[in-house]
Amino acid sequence: MKYAVLILSMLLMIGCNKSTVQTSNTKFPTGQKLYISKCGGCHRLYDRLEYSSEKWDTIVTTMRSKAKTTSDEEKEILLFLKERD
Repeated sequence: MKYAVLILSMLLMIGCNKSTVQTSNTKFPTGQKLYISKCGGCHRLYDRLEYSSEKWDTIVTTMRSKAKTTSDEEKEILLFLKERD
């Protein structure tokens, strides 16, 4: 039973990695780094295309106090999140 729990835990950790966001090419590397560090510490990192630009505005503004971001950091994160290829 202990081994089953250990294996399940390891699989969950592997499934929660940040590689998708970390390896994406972007014109806004500062925003990408901030998104990973400020947002990824508490929950999974969402794909940029998962939400519209307007929805990202709402989400980032709502999470600002929890993430302890400055207005400049918030702008950088939004530039990264709203970037469309």
